[in-house]
Amino acid sequence: MSVSVVLQARVPEDLARAVTADAEILGLGGVSEAIREGLVLLHRKARQVALGQSYDSFYDGSPAPVSDVTAALYPDED
Repeated sequence: MSVSVVLQARVPEDLARAVTADAEILGLGGVSEAIREGLVLLHRKARQVALGQSYDSFYDGSPAPVSDVTAALYPDED
């Protein structure tokens, strides 16, 4: 079991109401569960951006080369 921490943020009142309604629509246990879900999505997006940045760094900003298999599957694509 992992240790949990408390994070706090001030949000506009209308956003707080929207998150409460969204949690209900999605069948979540409340605002805390909705915020946890949002943080998971934020973390996933950050990992994807970091992966893209690592490709850019590795290939020095040039597009990654296309494999022979991919080129064979999509011969009309440039």
